[in-house]
Amino acid sequence: MAYEIIEKFKKQYMDGCDKWYETKWHYVEGCIMKAYLDSYEQTGNEEDYQFVKDFIDRLVDENGHVKQIDINYYTIDQIRMTAILFTLYKKEKDQKYKKVLDIIFKQLETYPRTNTGNFWHKTNYPNQIWMDGLYMGQPFYVQYIKEFEEKKDYSDTFNQFKQTRNLLFDDATQLYYHAYDESREMFWCNKETGLSPHVWARAAGWFVMALVDIMELLEGENVNTDELKDLLSEAIDGMLRYQHSSGLWYQVVEFSGRKGNYLESSGTAMFAYAILKGVRLGYLADDYSKFGKLAFDGIIDQYITEENGEVLLGGICKSAGLGTHPELGIVRDGSYEYYCHGEPIVTNNGHGVAPFLMAFNEIKLLKTY
Repeated sequence: MAYEIIEKFKKQYMDGCDKWYETKWHYVEGCIMKAYLDSYEQTGNEEDYQFVKDFIDRLVDENGHVKQIDINYYTIDQIRMTAILFTLYKKEKDQKYKKVLDIIFKQLETYPRTNTGNFWHKTNYPNQIWMDGLYMGQPFYVQYIKEFEEKKDYSDTFNQFKQTRNLLFDDATQLYYHAYDESREMFWCNKETGLSPHVWARAAGWFVMALVDIMELLEGENVNTDELKDLLSEAIDGMLRYQHSSGLWYQVVEFSGRKGNYLESSGTAMFAYAILKGVRLGYLADDYSKFGKLAFDGIIDQYITEENGEVLLGGICKSAGLGTHPELGIVRDGSYEYYCHGEPIVTNNGHGVAPFLMAFNEIKLLKTY
């Protein structure tokens, strides 16, 4: 398959600020920046790097202050963007980037946790573990320790993944639920298990992306990552049982094919990325690459279009959460109806574009590209 249209899409998307994404300190924009930084680190393309640097420099002032970071508010989401600064600091040696890294790492010392030791998702989501949070916080946590701490102790991260597996994995379906409430007080949770009602593809996708990124960071470190490799294999194998013939996964995974459900591109892209990267780095067997490539090509076949010269990626769930939205006041109950009809399906949203471009970076490293 020719991928020229994706190269065009990648270049066009850089110019989409204020149309497809915003200049703000947010995890979605952080994921977009990571996709371009990964491309830069693989190819040396300075255009990719400059795009990221220019974006970040509009948010970080010369004194290392970020107006949009409230250090008194705990949210795992803001950490995702902060992870971009490792590469910028290494290349530029500018202390303003290091100051932001230090501020966020320092906040982790007092970050609220569940009794199992897992970071809360946010201050206003107390006692809750969301699958998203593993990707938002843990790669940063690991990389900061690796780059700057004298004592290279990664046991906290390993424990948080272990506890997530113990609490959110369903042995019957071999899938991960979206979230867990330790207090059992939230209206969306099962009062016996604390679990949310369903398996959301993108939530599971965040988890496996976190695993491959962290294991890559830990290469060369004096630590055994077999436990993380086992978690990755288990999660991938579980999801492969539900992969559609098109290569995509349904929005609500365990009800694949049910009326009202739909094949969703962002979660699919995340699994394409995790599988392809997992194979490349030796965490998964070589024959798994066919599943990752099938997923990536399936997204192109189903959801890549071109209108008036502009390339578009469709099939993206705009957002999905649990509980009352803190800004909008929308009640999100985690029901099947909510996931399938309660959130809009959008085009060129960063939730889908970022992992799609990350997966494209991996596609280009395949020997068959």
